[in-house]
Amino acid sequence: MATIRDVAKRANVSVATVSRVLNGSPKVSKSAREAVLLARRELGFYLNANAKALAKQDADVIGLVVSDVSDPYFGIMAKECENAAYEKGNSLLICQVFHDQTRERKAIEKLLSHHCRGIVGHFLTLPDEELKSYMELVPSLVLVNRTLEGFENRCVNVDNRYGEKLAVNELINNGHKQIVYIGSTHKILDRIERESGYREAMEEAGLTVDDNYIIEVEPFLEGGAEAANILLSRNLKYTAVACYNDTIAIGLMAELHNHGINVPDDVSIVGFDDLFLSRCLNPPLTTIYHPISLMSRSAVNLSNSLYQGNNYDLPEFRLELIKRNSVKRI
Repeated sequence: MATIRDVAKRANVSVATVSRVLNGSPKVSKSAREAVLLARRELGFYLNANAKALAKQDADVIGLVVSDVSDPYFGIMAKECENAAYEKGNSLLICQVFHDQTRERKAIEKLLSHHCRGIVGHFLTLPDEELKSYMELVPSLVLVNRTLEGFENRCVNVDNRYGEKLAVNELINNGHKQIVYIGSTHKILDRIERESGYREAMEEAGLTVDDNYIIEVEPFLEGGAEAANILLSRNLKYTAVACYNDTIAIGLMAELHNHGINVPDDVSIVGFDDLFLSRCLNPPLTTIYHPISLMSRSAVNLSNSLYQGNNYDLPEFRLELIKRNSVKRI
């Protein structure tokens, strides 16, 4: 099945131009419009008909795009989206994309072909401009954990910078000055915001930010284990670690334990997300509560409201420091 990118490539224009042509925007030259329409006919591309159907037909399915439901974060997201959809008399069609750009693109196309009334997506890899084109095509497409300029009212997100500052300040307030930050390799906004929160908290406390103390890994258990081995290989002097998410923190704690390093006696650790597993560790993990459940349900409700042409006021998504036993005062 042809995609919007295929049409853009055939017509030798951008995806955004294809989107504008299909939506009848006057801001397109005559030659570009003709090239797009010709390419669409040649490829048999009818995405726009499907997209417009989202606003017209009596559909009862909501599409969800997530990376991997075996990841606790996305498992919670899928569960809460399913419950929110069910409460509105809808069903949920889930596409797992495993952090792959091609799969993200194909997931949107697939959900459109199923005439979903709306789509909720956690997109890690699609470029902003391409995602904006899909947002223009699909009026009930809602993003979770990503903010897109011009579509802020359809983005369900939190203040990640503030959340990471809460985490790092907890370490600083307990006497820690040599603090490592373990971030994510995924090139999305929350990765940038959380590292910025770490840097700001350190600088505001008058502490030096050394790039050797910033490590980036895949945001999974394996990434946390990798971070532990990087720390050991760099032979850094540190007393605490702030992690991009709980999953990294859990992997980090496990691998450090394998090397005889005790938390919190030898090193203090804070996470981010407040996954259920974090409270079951030994010691339980100090972390930042991330309202994943509320955000997921709100995203579905917002998508439904957009489909119906109604207003929906998003609630406030608050981040909170959850103090447990993985931080030691020094």
